[in-house]
Amino acid sequence: MSSSPLEKVWLAGANSGLFRSADGASYERVGAYEFRVTSILRKGGRLCVGVGSGAWEVRDDPDPWVQLHDETLTEVLDLARIPGDPGLVAASAYGVATGARDELGAVRWAWHSDHLSVNERFTNAVAVDPVDPHRWVVGTEAGVLVAEEGGCRWTYSSLMGVPVRAVRHALGAWWAGTDGRGIWTSPDGLSWRKAGYGLDDGTVFALTEGHGRILAGTLRGVVVGDGHGRWRNLGPRALIASVAAHPAQPDLWTAGAAPGGLWVTQNSGASWRQASNLPSTIEAISAPEGS
Repeated sequence: MSSSPLEKVWLAGANSGLFRSADGASYERVGAYEFRVTSILRKGGRLCVGVGSGAWEVRDDPDPWVQLHDETLTEVLDLARIPGDPGLVAASAYGVATGARDELGAVRWAWHSDHLSVNERFTNAVAVDPVDPHRWVVGTEAGVLVAEEGGCRWTYSSLMGVPVRAVRHALGAWWAGTDGRGIWTSPDGLSWRKAGYGLDDGTVFALTEGHGRILAGTLRGVVVGDGHGRWRNLGPRALIASVAAHPAQPDLWTAGAAPGGLWVTQNSGASWRQASNLPSTIEAISAPEGS
């Protein structure tokens, strides 16, 4: 395994495990598990991943995978950081849950959306409000809902009646990627409007911010824009399930196709090359932390 610490490497979540790369081009597996990795969350040197069987912490150890789920948490599609231990809110096909340690140190998960309808519970994405860690913007099969008071109070947003695949807070606003209705933006997570133009009927699976630009993974490749003008389509014409931008190199992006492998550009999408030693389906990417 690479000697670089986990916070300094690129990470890719595939349909058969977690992979790492020092240069973003050539990858190697992290540990022996071959889970389907759907989400990657890291901050301050700590790394957690969502998988079909639950959630795991991944460490720089000979046996790196540490279980964080109990028997109730499965089909995790996204993770976000909140205060506490393990300090996670999980989005899953069965709803939104948070974990807490019991008297034996095991993580037990509490569900906060059981009162909602089936499509409202099916959660594809969750993002924590940067000014209130107890307020979460939640992308579901029914649209965007906002959970407040740590999941005790729920509010319907104006973006309902459409599946929402991705939610992010970036550039001082909220962004949502929808199934068949493009990208939307909001100042508060409740009142939404269409962002930019040229993607009106597009399906969006992933969103990230890269040096003042929004990057999105769509059914027909990567798009980039500022949310006001036209979205520009770049890269391979494939279903792009994940996108990431290097925090210190504004022109270095990666895109994960499903299927199609992982693609890298060092010139803001003008040309792309395929990364090596990876499976064909890439569902999550995380750029190195910091600079």
